[in-house]
Amino acid sequence: MDLSFLGIESNPITVFTQADKAAYLRNPDDIDEGIRELVDAINAIDVFFSMSACQGFLIEEEREDHCPETYVDFYVIDEQYPLARLLLGSLASKFGARIDCKVVYEADFDVTAEDEIVANGMVKLRHSIELYELPADLMTTTYQELVDHIRKFGAAVKQTA
Repeated sequence: MDLSFLGIESNPITVFTQADKAAYLRNPDDIDEGIRELVDAINAIDVFFSMSACQGFLIEEEREDHCPETYVDFYVIDEQYPLARLLLGSLASKFGARIDCKVVYEADFDVTAEDEIVANGMVKLRHSIELYELPADLMTTTYQELVDHIRKFGAAVKQTA
């Protein structure tokens, strides 16, 4: 397909690599402790890596110290988008209205100075899992079921690799 009308010569989707995963995950202390188990389950899948997360309202006593949302966003390595679609689809099917799964097409950019970024014409696909606030007991079980589901998904991916 001729993409010259976009001002580019090839697919505008940024392709992430294992090196990108290593760079994003180099500081594990950046992850909120209350959502670490979910983030670790996603990062255990070889072709996924978290890029943003917040425990939000998961721990009632700490909610004032966090953003008002509970979510994990991740990128996909080596264009393994069918796996990401399958994961998000399976989560939406199983958890229904308790979570929201989506893919956001966000402009990619280059950091040109400490306080300056410039769009580079590429697009990053940000996959997102957001939990809705539920009564405390249901929140706890939903969170653990979500972690368990992603771990089982990761084990199935490893078996087929």
